[in-house]
Amino acid sequence: MTAPSVAQTAQTLAGMNAYNAGDIPTAYQLLDEAAKSGDAEAMVNLGYLYARGQGIPADQATAFRLYAAAAQQGNSEGMNAPGYKYQFATGVPKDMDKAIHWCCQAVAFGNARAMNNLASILDQGRDLPHDEAEARNLWAQAALLGYFNAMYNLGLSYLQGRDAEIDQSEAARWMQRAAQAGQPQAQAWMRQNGYTGSLPQPEDWAAMMVPIVRHAAGHTRVCGTPIA
Repeated sequence: MTAPSVAQTAQTLAGMNAYNAGDIPTAYQLLDEAAKSGDAEAMVNLGYLYARGQGIPADQATAFRLYAAAAQQGNSEGMNAPGYKYQFATGVPKDMDKAIHWCCQAVAFGNARAMNNLASILDQGRDLPHDEAEARNLWAQAALLGYFNAMYNLGLSYLQGRDAEIDQSEAARWMQRAAQAGQPQAQAWMRQNGYTGSLPQPEDWAAMMVPIVRHAAGHTRVCGTPIA
């Protein structure tokens, strides 16, 4: 995997890489040690282990405590994590008001996953008014930060758009970018539409620990005053 940035410490990055390789005991040991030393990136990823019950008994309270500690240090994934949980009811009751609140916090600090999730909320039009333009704006921001699921979702949005000539061209462009980055669904779309060239090994970032992009920022009118 080509990560969009590096973790705060070599130990944290090693723990994240161990997790992505399926070595949960090593991941827990390294992330636990780094979290105790105050590493925010380690805290939030250790929180994921507690939330998922991987290598340790599931403990949602501890997971939230770790997310909060990371968020207090300005870690955008520490802000995104509770938003995701409230949006998809993973370990907590579904609460879209809280999900949107945390998404907005994370978007302001440039979290690509939060941008992608908030864009999907806007696109669905159930918990926020449907806003195709703003959803695409958020997906584009996340895509520029290297998040290939946002590239795919942006391409899919153009595929379903109303301006056939412009949208189909944009759809193909974003699908190709996502596929070349390893997005599985975009790769399948490319193959179904006649692409015969080489593509990288597919990867599922949603199930991986991916370092956040540092010194990033996001903006959306959904969350109030845009942040430059």
